[in-house]
Amino acid sequence: FVEDVVALLEGTYDIHTNFKYTFQEEDYKNLMREKSFEKECIKRSDLSKIKANRNN
Repeated sequence: FVEDVVALLEGTYDIHTNFKYTFQEEDYKNLMREKSFEKECIKRSDLSKIKANRNN
């Protein structure tokens, strides 16, 4: 949703079937999610066992 709003304000938005979102890129990483997960792993070390590494 945020990307839609930014693109609308910048005048770069196209119809949703033509617009490219950053999460569609193969090398996309959600940095907020990664940082949050790292903090949770410090609290609960067993969580590191379930980490998915899709680019390995």
